Amino acid sequence: MGFFNKLLDWAADKVQTATGEKERRQLVQELKDQYEQFKIDVERIIASLNRIIEEFNEKVRYLNTIRKGVVEKNIHRLSDFLGKFGRVKEVGEYSKETEKQFVDLPEQQFERTENYISEVDWSKDDVFINTFFLSPIGMKLKTRKQNLAMRESLHEFQLEAEETINQLKMRTFSIQLDKQICDLYIECVEFISNYIVNIILPELELVEAFFQALKIKDEVIADQKLHDLRFKNEIDLLQDTVYEKHYMFIKNAFMFYIISCKIYNTPVLTRLLNNQTSNEDIGLLEDHKEILAKQGQAVRNNLIINR
Repeated sequence: MGFFNKLLDWAADKVQTATGEKERRQLVQELKDQYEQFKIDVERIIASLNRIIEEFNEKVRYLNTIRKGVVEKNIHRLSDFLGKFGRVKEVGEYSKETEKQFVDLPEQQFERTENYISEVDWSKDDVFINTFFLSPIGMKLKTRKQNLAMRESLHEFQLEAEETINQLKMRTFSIQLDKQICDLYIECVEFISNYIVNIILPELELVEAFFQALKIKDEVIADQKLHDLRFKNEIDLLQDTVYEKHYMFIKNAFMFYIISCKIYNTPVLTRLLNNQTSNEDIGLLEDHKEILAKQGQAVRNNLIINR
Protein backbone atom coordinates (compact mmCIF):
# COMPACT_ATOMS: atom_id res chain seq x y z
CA MET A 1 0.00 0.00 0.00
CA GLY A 2 2.85 2.38 0.79
CA PHE A 3 4.50 1.64 -2.56
CA PHE A 4 1.21 2.28 -4.37
CA ASN A 5 0.78 5.67 -2.62
CA LYS A 6 4.31 6.63 -3.53
CA LEU A 7 3.63 5.66 -7.12
CA LEU A 8 0.50 7.83 -7.18
CA ASP A 9 2.42 10.77 -5.68
CA TRP A 10 5.13 10.30 -8.29
CA ALA A 11 2.59 10.23 -11.07
CA ALA A 12 0.75 13.29 -9.69
CA ASP A 13 4.04 15.15 -9.44
CA LYS A 14 4.83 14.35 -13.07
CA VAL A 15 1.38 15.54 -14.17
CA GLN A 16 1.59 18.73 -12.07
CA THR A 17 5.05 19.45 -13.46
CA ALA A 18 3.89 18.95 -17.03
CA THR A 19 0.82 21.16 -16.63
CA GLY A 20 2.64 23.88 -14.67
CA GLU A 21 0.53 23.26 -11.57
CA LYS A 22 3.59 22.48 -9.46
CA GLU A 23 5.24 25.76 -10.46
CA ARG A 24 2.00 27.62 -9.77
CA ARG A 25 1.85 26.26 -6.23
CA GLN A 26 5.48 27.20 -5.65
CA LEU A 27 4.89 30.73 -6.93
CA VAL A 28 1.80 31.12 -4.74
CA GLN A 29 3.69 29.90 -1.67
CA GLU A 30 6.61 32.20 -2.45
CA LEU A 31 4.26 35.17 -2.73
CA LYS A 32 2.54 34.20 0.53
CA ASP A 33 5.88 33.89 2.35
CA GLN A 34 7.21 37.19 1.03
CA TYR A 35 3.96 38.99 1.80
CA GLU A 36 3.89 37.67 5.38
CA GLN A 37 7.49 38.73 5.94
CA PHE A 38 6.77 42.13 4.37
CA LYS A 39 3.75 42.62 6.62
CA ILE A 40 5.77 41.69 9.72
CA ASP A 41 8.58 44.06 8.74
CA VAL A 42 6.20 46.96 8.01
CA GLU A 43 4.28 46.54 11.26
CA ARG A 44 7.55 46.39 13.22
CA ILE A 45 9.08 49.45 11.54
CA ILE A 46 5.88 51.53 11.84
CA ALA A 47 5.49 50.63 15.51
CA SER A 48 9.09 51.74 16.13
CA LEU A 49 8.59 54.86 14.00
CA ASN A 50 5.47 55.89 15.90
CA ARG A 51 7.30 55.47 19.22
CA ILE A 52 9.99 57.85 17.96
CA ILE A 53 7.32 60.28 16.71
CA GLU A 54 5.69 60.26 20.16
CA GLU A 55 9.08 60.99 21.75
CA PHE A 56 9.56 63.86 19.32
CA ASN A 57 6.06 65.20 20.01
CA GLU A 58 6.77 65.17 23.75
CA LYS A 59 9.88 67.26 23.10
CA VAL A 60 7.87 69.68 20.94
CA ARG A 61 5.24 70.05 23.67
CA TYR A 62 7.97 70.74 26.23
CA LEU A 63 9.69 73.16 23.86
CA ASN A 64 6.48 75.10 23.23
CA THR A 65 5.87 75.34 26.96
CA ILE A 66 9.29 76.66 27.96
CA ARG A 67 9.84 78.72 24.82
CA LYS A 68 6.64 80.71 25.17
CA GLY A 69 6.18 80.61 28.92
CA VAL A 70 9.76 80.97 30.22
CA VAL A 71 12.39 81.67 27.57
CA GLU A 72 10.47 84.45 25.85
CA LYS A 73 9.71 86.12 29.18
CA ASN A 74 13.36 86.06 30.25
CA ILE A 75 14.64 87.38 26.92
CA HIS A 76 12.16 90.26 27.21
CA ARG A 77 13.34 90.91 30.77
CA LEU A 78 16.89 91.13 29.46
CA SER A 79 15.75 93.41 26.62
CA ASP A 80 14.00 95.74 29.06
CA PHE A 81 17.00 95.89 31.37
CA LEU A 82 19.52 96.45 28.58
CA GLY A 83 17.26 99.23 27.33
CA LYS A 84 18.38 101.22 30.35
CA PHE A 85 21.92 101.20 28.95
CA GLY A 86 21.28 101.76 25.25
CA ARG A 87 19.12 100.98 22.25
CA VAL A 88 18.02 97.35 21.98
CA LYS A 89 16.69 95.51 18.94
CA GLU A 90 13.28 93.87 19.27
CA VAL A 91 13.16 90.27 20.36
CA GLY A 92 11.08 89.18 17.36
CA GLU A 93 8.30 86.67 17.00
CA TYR A 94 8.20 82.93 16.68
CA SER A 95 5.50 80.50 15.60
CA LYS A 96 4.32 77.73 17.85
CA GLU A 97 5.54 74.35 16.65
CA THR A 98 3.02 71.61 15.93
CA GLU A 99 3.37 67.90 16.49
CA LYS A 100 4.04 65.30 13.80
CA GLN A 101 1.30 62.92 12.70
CA PHE A 102 1.60 59.23 13.43
CA VAL A 103 2.14 56.82 10.53
CA ASP A 104 -0.69 54.42 9.66
CA LEU A 105 -0.29 50.89 8.39
CA PRO A 106 -0.63 50.62 4.57
CA GLU A 107 -3.92 48.77 4.87
CA GLN A 108 -4.84 49.29 1.20
CA GLN A 109 -1.52 47.82 0.10
CA PHE A 110 -2.08 44.84 2.41
CA GLU A 111 -5.63 44.35 1.18
CA ARG A 112 -4.63 44.58 -2.48
CA THR A 113 -1.96 41.89 -2.06
CA GLU A 114 -4.22 39.63 -0.01
CA ASN A 115 -6.96 39.84 -2.64
CA TYR A 116 -4.49 38.94 -5.38
CA ILE A 117 -3.24 35.93 -3.41
CA SER A 118 -6.85 34.77 -2.98
CA GLU A 119 -7.37 35.00 -6.74
CA VAL A 120 -4.32 32.94 -7.70
CA ASP A 121 -4.39 30.45 -4.82
CA TRP A 122 -6.55 27.84 -6.55
CA SER A 123 -7.94 25.03 -4.45
CA LYS A 124 -7.90 21.40 -5.52
CA ASP A 125 -11.56 21.77 -6.43
CA ASP A 126 -10.74 24.75 -8.64
CA VAL A 127 -8.05 22.74 -10.42
CA PHE A 128 -10.41 19.78 -10.89
CA ILE A 129 -13.27 21.91 -12.24
CA ASN A 130 -11.00 23.88 -14.58
CA THR A 131 -9.43 20.65 -15.87
CA PHE A 132 -12.86 19.09 -16.37
CA PHE A 133 -14.20 22.01 -18.42
CA LEU A 134 -10.99 23.03 -20.19
CA SER A 135 -9.46 19.57 -20.76
CA PRO A 136 -5.90 18.81 -19.60
CA ILE A 137 -4.42 20.67 -22.55
CA GLY A 138 -6.59 23.73 -21.93
CA MET A 139 -5.72 23.64 -18.24
CA LYS A 140 -2.03 23.41 -19.10
CA LEU A 141 -2.25 26.55 -21.25
CA LYS A 142 -4.24 28.44 -18.62
CA THR A 143 -1.84 27.45 -15.83
CA ARG A 144 1.25 28.45 -17.75
CA LYS A 145 -0.34 31.78 -18.64
CA GLN A 146 -1.22 32.26 -14.99
CA ASN A 147 2.34 31.40 -13.92
CA LEU A 148 3.82 33.95 -16.29
CA ALA A 149 1.51 36.64 -14.88
CA MET A 150 2.36 35.55 -11.33
CA ARG A 151 6.10 35.78 -11.93
CA GLU A 152 5.58 39.36 -13.15
CA SER A 153 3.32 40.17 -10.19
CA LEU A 154 5.81 38.63 -7.76
CA HIS A 155 8.59 40.80 -9.19
CA GLU A 156 6.40 43.91 -8.97
CA PHE A 157 5.48 43.05 -5.38
CA GLN A 158 9.15 42.64 -4.45
CA LEU A 159 9.99 46.05 -5.90
CA GLU A 160 6.97 47.69 -4.22
CA ALA A 161 7.74 46.05 -0.88
CA GLU A 162 11.38 47.13 -1.05
CA GLU A 163 10.34 50.71 -1.86
CA THR A 164 7.86 50.78 1.04
CA ILE A 165 10.45 49.46 3.51
CA ASN A 166 13.07 51.95 2.27
CA GLN A 167 10.65 54.87 2.61
CA LEU A 168 9.79 53.85 6.17
CA LYS A 169 13.48 53.53 7.05
CA MET A 170 14.17 56.97 5.57
CA ARG A 171 11.24 58.38 7.56
CA THR A 172 12.67 56.80 10.70
CA PHE A 173 16.10 58.29 10.02
CA SER A 174 14.50 61.68 9.37
CA ILE A 175 12.52 61.76 12.61
CA GLN A 176 15.59 60.65 14.59
CA LEU A 177 17.45 63.56 13.01
CA ASP A 178 14.58 65.87 13.98
CA LYS A 179 14.77 64.62 17.56
CA GLN A 180 18.48 65.37 17.67
CA ILE A 181 17.91 68.88 16.31
CA CYS A 182 15.07 69.47 18.76
CA ASP A 183 17.29 68.36 21.67
CA LEU A 184 20.02 70.76 20.55
CA TYR A 185 17.56 73.60 20.26
CA ILE A 186 16.06 72.92 23.68
CA GLU A 187 19.57 72.84 25.13
CA CYS A 188 20.35 76.22 23.58
CA VAL A 189 17.19 78.01 24.70
CA GLU A 190 17.38 76.53 28.21
CA PHE A 191 20.97 77.77 28.45
CA ILE A 192 19.86 81.24 27.30
CA SER A 193 17.02 81.41 29.78
CA ASN A 194 19.01 80.12 32.75
CA TYR A 195 22.03 82.29 31.98
CA ILE A 196 19.88 85.41 31.79
CA VAL A 197 18.22 84.70 35.14
CA ASN A 198 21.22 83.38 37.07
CA ILE A 199 24.13 85.39 35.66
CA ILE A 200 23.22 88.45 33.61
CA LEU A 201 20.25 90.01 35.39
CA PRO A 202 21.82 89.94 38.88
CA GLU A 203 24.99 91.56 37.50
CA LEU A 204 22.94 94.18 35.60
CA GLU A 205 21.31 95.11 38.89
CA LEU A 206 24.76 95.62 40.38
CA VAL A 207 25.92 97.76 37.46
CA GLU A 208 22.74 99.86 37.63
CA ALA A 209 23.23 100.25 41.38
CA PHE A 210 26.83 101.34 40.69
CA PHE A 211 25.64 104.12 38.36
CA GLN A 212 23.05 105.21 40.89
CA ALA A 213 25.63 105.28 43.70
CA LEU A 214 28.03 107.19 41.46
CA LYS A 215 25.38 109.77 40.64
CA ILE A 216 24.39 110.15 44.28
CA LYS A 217 28.03 110.59 45.27
CA ASP A 218 28.53 113.31 42.64
CA GLU A 219 25.39 115.11 43.76
CA VAL A 220 26.35 114.94 47.42
CA ILE A 221 29.83 116.28 46.66
CA ALA A 222 28.24 119.10 44.67
CA ASP A 223 25.86 119.73 47.57
CA GLN A 224 22.82 119.21 45.34
CA LYS A 225 19.37 118.14 46.53
CA LEU A 226 18.59 114.50 45.91
CA HIS A 227 14.78 114.45 45.75
CA ASP A 228 14.69 115.36 42.03
CA LEU A 229 17.60 113.14 41.11
CA ARG A 230 17.52 111.53 37.64
CA PHE A 231 19.75 108.60 36.91
CA LYS A 232 21.54 107.96 33.62
CA ASN A 233 23.44 104.81 32.80
CA GLU A 234 26.05 106.29 30.47
CA ILE A 235 28.06 103.18 30.00
CA ASP A 236 30.48 104.65 27.43
CA LEU A 237 31.89 106.92 30.14
CA LEU A 238 33.37 103.87 31.84
CA GLN A 239 35.51 102.82 28.89
CA ASP A 240 39.25 103.05 29.60
CA THR A 241 38.62 103.76 33.28
CA VAL A 242 39.06 101.75 36.46
CA TYR A 243 35.44 100.74 36.01
CA GLU A 244 35.96 99.33 32.51
CA LYS A 245 34.88 95.89 33.70
CA HIS A 246 31.33 97.22 33.97
CA TYR A 247 31.62 98.55 30.42
CA MET A 248 32.84 95.21 29.07
CA PHE A 249 30.12 93.34 30.92
CA ILE A 250 27.37 95.48 29.40
CA LYS A 251 28.96 95.24 25.94
CA ASN A 252 29.10 91.44 26.15
CA ALA A 253 25.61 91.24 27.64
CA PHE A 254 24.31 93.13 24.59
CA MET A 255 26.08 90.66 22.30
CA PHE A 256 24.69 87.73 24.30
CA TYR A 257 21.22 89.19 23.82
CA ILE A 258 21.70 89.55 20.05
CA ILE A 259 22.89 85.93 19.74
CA SER A 260 20.00 84.77 21.93
CA CYS A 261 17.44 86.51 19.74
CA LYS A 262 18.93 84.92 16.64
CA ILE A 263 18.75 81.45 18.15
CA TYR A 264 15.29 82.07 19.61
CA ASN A 265 13.93 83.00 16.18
CA THR A 266 15.87 80.40 14.17
CA PRO A 267 13.87 78.85 11.27
CA VAL A 268 15.27 75.38 11.98
CA LEU A 269 12.27 74.47 14.12
CA THR A 270 9.85 75.33 11.33
CA ARG A 271 11.89 73.20 8.94
CA LEU A 272 11.53 70.27 11.32
CA LEU A 273 7.84 70.00 10.67
CA ASN A 274 8.18 70.28 6.91
CA ASN A 275 10.61 67.33 6.75
CA GLN A 276 13.28 69.65 5.36
CA THR A 277 15.96 69.24 7.99
CA SER A 278 19.41 67.81 7.27
CA ASN A 279 22.76 67.29 8.91
CA GLU A 280 23.53 70.90 8.01
CA ASP A 281 20.87 72.02 10.51
CA ILE A 282 22.59 69.99 13.22
CA GLY A 283 25.84 71.71 12.29
CA LEU A 284 24.11 75.09 12.45
CA LEU A 285 22.78 74.47 15.95
CA GLU A 286 26.11 73.05 17.09
CA ASP A 287 27.69 76.32 15.91
CA HIS A 288 25.02 78.33 17.73
CA LYS A 289 25.65 76.33 20.88
CA GLU A 290 29.40 76.93 20.66
CA ILE A 291 29.00 80.68 19.97
CA LEU A 292 26.53 80.96 22.83
CA ALA A 293 28.91 79.23 25.23
CA LYS A 294 31.82 81.48 24.18
CA GLN A 295 29.74 84.61 24.59
CA GLY A 296 28.50 83.38 27.95
CA GLN A 297 32.12 82.99 29.04
CA ALA A 298 32.92 86.52 27.80
CA VAL A 299 30.09 87.78 30.00
CA ARG A 300 31.30 85.74 32.96
CA ASN A 301 34.86 87.08 32.58
CA ASN A 302 33.63 90.57 33.46
CA LEU A 303 31.45 89.78 36.46
CA ILE A 304 32.04 91.68 39.66
CA ILE A 305 30.67 88.78 41.68
CA ASN A 306 31.37 85.28 40.38
CA ARG A 307 28.24 83.18 40.08
